[in-house]
Amino acid sequence: MQGRLLMLLVFSICFTRGSFKSCPKIPVQKNFTLSEFLGTWFEIESLNTNLVKGDCIAHTFSQSADNWIHVNTTEKRDNGKRILYIGKLSPANVKEDAKLQILLSEGVYLDFVPYQDQLTFIPYDVLATDFRSYSLVYSCTQRYFTPTIYAWILSRGSQLDENTIKALEDILKANDINIDKMQQINQKDCP
Repeated sequence: MQGRLLMLLVFSICFTRGSFKSCPKIPVQKNFTLSEFLGTWFEIESLNTNLVKGDCIAHTFSQSADNWIHVNTTEKRDNGKRILYIGKLSPANVKEDAKLQILLSEGVYLDFVPYQDQLTFIPYDVLATDFRSYSLVYSCTQRYFTPTIYAWILSRGSQLDENTIKALEDILKANDINIDKMQQINQKDCP
């Protein structure tokens, strides 16, 4: 009996070894300056976004008197209704300025956040930006034993040229991020 239990234990360890994945560690933008990142960014493509599901998605980052970076995200739903999500952004790592974290306000639909009694900050890593035209943002949350990866290609305008989009997608691919489910965000006929 002990032999069977030992064999079952060894089999279980061998079977599960390597199946517990963690969030990939991806290098962030060097020489990142948060003040240059502030302003409005339009979502061009997104990966695994369950929070904001409409069209005309835009994020506006602004510094307030309380030293928080406020984030206002707007979207237009199919019925034409505009939705506003409010959050706060702060640095997550003093050694890497492009490692940020975002806290969304209560009442916002948070399907992508691991269930917890209290809301927590969500990673918001800027992988690439020129501050003037494009940004690539990555996030990963761990739910149970499986990471859920998110990515956003952002632009200062409602469009971004295809070469830039491909270059940003290539950064994700080079870091073993599957972009097969990357979705284009409709930015036409936006208010």
